[in-house]
Amino acid sequence: MTRAITTCIALLLLAVLPSVAPAAGQVNSFIYHRFNDFRYPSTNISAEVFQAQLDFLQERNYPVITHGEIARRLEAGEPLPEHGVALSIDDAFVSFAEVAMPILRKSGFPVTLFVNSDAVGSPGYLDWDQLKRLHEEGVEIGNHTATHDYLVELKAGETVAKWRERVRKDILKAQDAFERHLGFRPTVFAYPYGEYIPELIDIVEELGFKAAFAQQSGVIYAGLNRYVLPRFPMGGPYATLDGFKSKLGMKPLIVAEEQPFSPLLGEKNPPELLLKIDGSDVDLRKINCFVQGENSCQAEPVADRKGWFRVVAEQPLAGRRNKFTLTAQDKRGGWHWYSHLWIKAVSPVSVELQAPVAESAAQSQAGPGKTGKAVLTDQ
Repeated sequence: MTRAITTCIALLLLAVLPSVAPAAGQVNSFIYHRFNDFRYPSTNISAEVFQAQLDFLQERNYPVITHGEIARRLEAGEPLPEHGVALSIDDAFVSFAEVAMPILRKSGFPVTLFVNSDAVGSPGYLDWDQLKRLHEEGVEIGNHTATHDYLVELKAGETVAKWRERVRKDILKAQDAFERHLGFRPTVFAYPYGEYIPELIDIVEELGFKAAFAQQSGVIYAGLNRYVLPRFPMGGPYATLDGFKSKLGMKPLIVAEEQPFSPLLGEKNPPELLLKIDGSDVDLRKINCFVQGENSCQAEPVADRKGWFRVVAEQPLAGRRNKFTLTAQDKRGGWHWYSHLWIKAVSPVSVELQAPVAESAAQSQAGPGKTGKAVLTDQ
């Protein structure tokens, strides 16, 4: 999505934000990486903008909860806040402690820090003593693997069985490090680079995590697959106060089924995405579609299939990661958001995009994230 399109969307949403009542049972989660580190603009946010974002949350009395609390409520079937917010930081760079924490302390807001353990103590990263003090202060620590590797890729000569063994060891190595240095094992997980596949979801669930968070944008709500929970990125051109406000105003665009569920791109590029969208609260006649880069996409109704839409891009998707983002408006003027991740992996674990994964976490969870057994006749 170009900066011009992003700006137009933000301005449009800001125009309707004051008149939109908060949606019940949702959390708008945000992901940050670096603070005041302008060497890395794509993952950085200025201290001034971060302070303004938290000030806005305080002024509007948004309930802010941890990602662990999101996981606990979803697992227990308890309702989410009426319109909650969650703040997360990936990678544990030193700027979190030096720049973000003083601002967070003043606000009193909780925060979740996802740590890749092999990097702890390396130049530019927090060390174990700093992490221990932060945890004792109330910062929630989540698992971000040990190596921060591309987990959807096979190494040279690696079988799927060997891949599975390697990934399990990677995640467990981090768990062991947290227990050894901090005295506990995290219950929430964040995928490196936000990349996931059904086979990886299975491993994360089998290892006992209560939820896992990715980086596709969207709103968390009850019924969503808790092993592919979305977060709105706050870095680069998105790291503004206006952009933050517009994402806060979003409600979930509820997708009952998506085909394929796996975000891996196969030989077909541009890919085709089939979605069954719940239209009870939105105008399905006017669905906006956005794709990153100099590209465009559209969502077209599937004939004789109520609620089903085919989403296609005009040109092949660019970059390693891309997204289809859909927005729709409800009768009260509120905007609803959904985003589907696409990954162009070099040596993907699986390219069988349409094949359901038997007895997997992807199928055992309710709501979006199911591979879906229904096959459209005109697919």
